Amino acid sequence: MSKTDKVARAALALRFIDDNICFTQDEAWAWFRLPTQPWAFRSDAQRERLLFGTGDALSWLAGHRLHLRVTTRPYPSAEWARRLHQLTPSPLDTPDVQSWSEHMVTMQKHLRHQTMAEKQVFLGVRLATRTLGSRFSSLVFRQPGNIEHARLLPLIERISEAVSLPGFEGRPATAPEMEWLMRRSVGLGMPAPRDLSPLVSAIWGTDDLHSFSDRVQYDTDLLGRTVRLTSRGDSDPVERHVAVLTVGRVEEIEAPDPGHEPWLSHTDRLPFPVEWSAHMDVLTGVDARRSIQKKLLVVRDMQRHFNEHELDEPLALDRQARHAREVEDQMTRGVDVAAARVHGWFRVAVTGRTEDECLERARKIKTSYRSRRVTIEHPKGQYRLLREFIPGEPVSSTAYRRRLPALYVAAGVPTASNRVGDRRGPYIGFTAGASRQAVMFDTHYATEVRETSGLVPVVGGLGAGKSVLIGLVTYEAVRRGIPSVILDPSGPLSRLTELPELREHSEHLDLTTAASGTLNPFEVVAPPVRQAFSDDKAFAEAEVLAAQDRKLLAMDVIRMLLPASVDAMPSTSLVISDAVRATRGTAETSLWHVVQLLEQHQDPHARVVANYLRDMAELPLARLFFPSTEQTSARRLGARLTVLTMPGLSLPPRSVPRDHWSTTEQLSVPLLHLASWYAARAVYGRTMQSRKLVALDETHFLGEWSAGRALFTRLGRDSRKWNTCVLAASQNPSDVLGMDVANFMSAAFVGRIEDEDNARDGLRMLRVPTGVGYERVLASLSQQRGDESSREFVMRDVDGNVDRVRIDLSANPGLLDVLNTTARPAADDDGLVA
Repeated sequence: MSKTDKVARAALALRFIDDNICFTQDEAWAWFRLPTQPWAFRSDAQRERLLFGTGDALSWLAGHRLHLRVTTRPYPSAEWARRLHQLTPSPLDTPDVQSWSEHMVTMQKHLRHQTMAEKQVFLGVRLATRTLGSRFSSLVFRQPGNIEHARLLPLIERISEAVSLPGFEGRPATAPEMEWLMRRSVGLGMPAPRDLSPLVSAIWGTDDLHSFSDRVQYDTDLLGRTVRLTSRGDSDPVERHVAVLTVGRVEEIEAPDPGHEPWLSHTDRLPFPVEWSAHMDVLTGVDARRSIQKKLLVVRDMQRHFNEHELDEPLALDRQARHAREVEDQMTRGVDVAAARVHGWFRVAVTGRTEDECLERARKIKTSYRSRRVTIEHPKGQYRLLREFIPGEPVSSTAYRRRLPALYVAAGVPTASNRVGDRRGPYIGFTAGASRQAVMFDTHYATEVRETSGLVPVVGGLGAGKSVLIGLVTYEAVRRGIPSVILDPSGPLSRLTELPELREHSEHLDLTTAASGTLNPFEVVAPPVRQAFSDDKAFAEAEVLAAQDRKLLAMDVIRMLLPASVDAMPSTSLVISDAVRATRGTAETSLWHVVQLLEQHQDPHARVVANYLRDMAELPLARLFFPSTEQTSARRLGARLTVLTMPGLSLPPRSVPRDHWSTTEQLSVPLLHLASWYAARAVYGRTMQSRKLVALDETHFLGEWSAGRALFTRLGRDSRKWNTCVLAASQNPSDVLGMDVANFMSAAFVGRIEDEDNARDGLRMLRVPTGVGYERVLASLSQQRGDESSREFVMRDVDGNVDRVRIDLSANPGLLDVLNTTARPAADDDGLVA
């Protein structure tokens, strides 16, 4: 470029961007990325630590101007789909139905049409005012010089250290993040840019900044209430209207505010995107004290005026005086975090496709803040207010400046967000708390990545949606090619095997009509596979443990088949133990061998027990326990999806003592126990490294017997080594906690629980503080009764994040119809059975 060429300046205050350091004509700024912080389901102590950490970090930045930018980024559905496809090496391949790839495309489209976005928080810190020499050097060389960079380096290191303190935990923004922030700020409300710059260079010179400003055109009327933005350079221009609001009067804020989300994150609840921009000057207590002293002098002068006229001063004046003295004392003697003050301008931007839509959204923002006792104003000068959102742009007007303690700003917690899920598994729903974000759940993230247990309890009262959740998780696992077994005694989940995409790979096994001896206690315990163990010693130990499990299970099943009065006799346990011990727990044994050993026992009571067992063996369902003359081997669960059902099974009510159980109810308990062990064969009948899933319903009956507790403990303990996800459904959390598997739970889902005692147990399962009001949250879940697609759970993921999740099946109506268990009589149904 020759000396006579005219320099074309971009319509921006910025002149140069070098990584996260930005230069305007007069100032140098450093930009940082602040991670979002969990807020929901945290104790007050945890929240207070976050608030004081944020306030302390602000006080360390005293003397600097800050620019806080809160924006959103659409959920990366394409990146998520590619990664999930890579983690699915062998998906189901069913001809003439929707393939796995088509299924992933459908889910991507669904995510794109949802109002799901990830919050991103940026913080800009003004480093210093540029010297005359630095500005002149930039004009000559068209970039900041090395001397200026060297002068700023110590300051940058100190600011970076302050921003990395607890509360902020920030880091320098990367080049792609800076480009995203610039494009998002210049084109506020426009569709998110699809592709960023492919160049590796993190430097944007004066000539390059036109790339940001030339893509969007601003239009506004003189006294217009919105700014119209139009994309330029595209074949189909996009038009948006933006309204910028500002925070007006703010009453004293309680920190943390019980029952409310932080005031700066209040807009996350709205069903449309909202962006924040806050320019703040952080003052030390000494600097801020001068202004408060002037106000205190005015108040004291008014008090003297009332005293001179012997009049009672207004109570409001006395409150102002006391408050001013308290503030002055904080500034004089308080710690830095209490003494620091923030003078700032807090702007809110909302967009719409039309001006009417934009103004209606602005009205909703103003209305939503009335309950928080925060006034939101819609000032004039919209164009200049909109420019404030762009990094480097100055404050357009000193109006509506808020003077707040640093802790008040910290109480806004702009980084508060809710993130739950592993971000790599299939989509199961979205968060239903302060904001709406996609929730993914990978059944084997815990075992393969976190190297922890794969036990995942699913608890909730009647109608809480346990079957919906288990059905959805299992469906996605089977489509990924993961062998899955569901034990569903009542049978609704058997309809999964009728879906076209699963029919050829599924098997529905009705245990009530299965072959004789299918649930032989000695056969349902899978024998160990030699290839699964490193040496003969480990294999021998596994064989011993399997034999012990067979004997323990046989003893419990026999006791379940006996009347409660006979089981309570002391000699009963002794004779049963002797007979079962004599079998040595081999897989070739059956209950008939135990009966014969009892009949040969020297104790006459053993004959009584044997007679009772022979009587029970005559019942139709008992043939599952007692094999016929021709021994029937336990069936291998070889299909990708196997659903075990026991229709007509009548489980005894928990409130009815065992003495009053009917014969059918007495027989149903051992059936459920043996069916659970039978389902567990899917784990131990395959290799250790292969992925597996087992879903068990009605697990609360397992905890009442030693064999059931042993199975549950074994599944929880072995799920990591055997790469298995175990979904355990029950109505009460205490059923799971009572089986001593709390240390084995990797994640948990807790549905609607209305009883307060059970709700406290549910919170303990989620590892959430009790007695602070979260029990009412569990009682309010799934309030839209009869709508399967609105089932809600509080989820704790493998990483310890907890939030409210709404199960979303709207993208798969066929699956929703299959899992819908709500009773809806047909219009022409008269209730008669032909």
